[in-house]
Amino acid sequence: MLTPPIPQSGSQLKTVNYFWGVLRSLSVKNYALIRNLQLSLDSGLLIITGETGAGKSILLGALGLVLGERAESNVVEGQENKCVVEGVFDISAYGLESFFNENELDYESPCILRREISIQGKSRAFINDTPVSLAQLKELGENLIDIHSQHETLSLKDRRYQVQLLDTFAGNEGILGKYREALHQEKALRMQLNELIRQEAEWRAEYDYNSFLLHELKEANLKSGEEAELEEQQRLLEHASEIVKTAFEGAESLRNGEDAAYAKLKDLENALRQQSANDPRFVSLFERVKSLGIEMDDIASELEKIADTTVSDNARLEQITERIDMLFTLQKKHRLDSSEALLAKQFELEDKTAKVDSIEEEKVSLQKRCDEAAKALEDQIAILRKARNEALPRLLKKLKELLAEAGMPHAQVEMRITPLEQAGEDGPDQVNMYFSSNPGALMQPLNKVASGGELSRVMLCFKSILAASKSLPTLIFDEIDTGISGEVAAKVGRMMKTMAKGHQVISITHLPQIAGFGDLHYQVYKTIEKGSTQTFMKHLSKEERIQELARMLSGDRLSDSALANARELLAQ
Repeated sequence: MLTPPIPQSGSQLKTVNYFWGVLRSLSVKNYALIRNLQLSLDSGLLIITGETGAGKSILLGALGLVLGERAESNVVEGQENKCVVEGVFDISAYGLESFFNENELDYESPCILRREISIQGKSRAFINDTPVSLAQLKELGENLIDIHSQHETLSLKDRRYQVQLLDTFAGNEGILGKYREALHQEKALRMQLNELIRQEAEWRAEYDYNSFLLHELKEANLKSGEEAELEEQQRLLEHASEIVKTAFEGAESLRNGEDAAYAKLKDLENALRQQSANDPRFVSLFERVKSLGIEMDDIASELEKIADTTVSDNARLEQITERIDMLFTLQKKHRLDSSEALLAKQFELEDKTAKVDSIEEEKVSLQKRCDEAAKALEDQIAILRKARNEALPRLLKKLKELLAEAGMPHAQVEMRITPLEQAGEDGPDQVNMYFSSNPGALMQPLNKVASGGELSRVMLCFKSILAASKSLPTLIFDEIDTGISGEVAAKVGRMMKTMAKGHQVISITHLPQIAGFGDLHYQVYKTIEKGSTQTFMKHLSKEERIQELARMLSGDRLSDSALANARELLAQ
């Protein structure tokens, strides 16, 4: 495990009086070319150097995992075991208790963030050994470390990024939140009103026809389930003669005439009753025949009742048939299959026609709410504009001071706020940054005139300002020194040194002028053994730092002058 040496009397390390860095340690196992890397980190300015291709970007990729970034699909290719990246953070001084309470997590400091990627590519995230979502890990990570890359330097040319820089400096998070809430409310109500107006036009176009359909259904006096009743009555009336004939003949065959079944059954019943006294076996048979006689008599009575009460009524049959035909016609017209469905259609038409009758009142009410929301949005726009306009001079003043420290004393910078045609998520205005590095030169949009080195320094100045505004614990700069060298690089290094008094600053650099300002220096290197490439990271002693700075100055052949220059860089 690599641990920074403890400064002692006569120590070769510079003594610094900085706070303890928020990122205390980083453990990386089985990530790309890294098999097992254990780092202990300190406060101040931490420098990371190494030859091109040694794996500096791999280290940042691993750190990104514990900060909630998406894992590249190839990070576990060829690995025999899962990838595990773990970061230990001192969060005691940064007021993050609310995050833990809101997410129902135990608040502990130091806090351990861990990410695991299986060899199948499945990802798991943990905060203090509690499983969490990637979004939760990312939210916490964004409050701990800010990683600046060359890509972010290029984003400085983007107008949206420029307005976000201004809002961050001004501390407009709360104001922006209220503005966006008002914006979303106004948009939502406006959409509701437009939809209501569209529906009104549609409903009014159909109003007369719907009213006719509704009148037709109401006139039908629909009843749920009436088809079954009507069809049963229809069958009875259509077959009334057959029903009477069958019932009458059935009753006659049971009760009347010489061959009536009931009379013969009564004779048998009497005979069985007489023989019951002579033979007990006839007793049960007598009882059964007696019951059968009672049942037969009851059947005959029912048949007589059916014959007496069934009436042939052609007028009623015609009426019922017309009713059934009318219901079928309505069902066919509305493409439905029952009177219940017709009733539902009637209620739907009642609702539509009623809405047309009441829509004007609803529209007036919604228009009033839209006007109120628009006024609330205007109020929030005014508050946001005021905050931006008040913060802008302070930001530009501080920016010009830092640009002078970064070797651009004659640089001129303006941030012009101009209104947008339509307010968006970032506000009603856009910010356009104008820049000139030479005195007397016409200022032009930053994205047209600034060189790569100038962009890097402008971004570094912004980072220095915003780091103080956001109280972000740890800042990581990934080759922000692109496009600069010599004395300018030394000034950039000095700025980082100053920033490191209030933040833990980690700089990945290829410039010895910056590396010389580091309080601690780590070297990333790779080895190839038996066809296997691995990346390692080493904490450098003072003598090793001199060797590394000399290599950065002159290449692998370390001349006396390069070594002397390296010593001078360390002594600054």
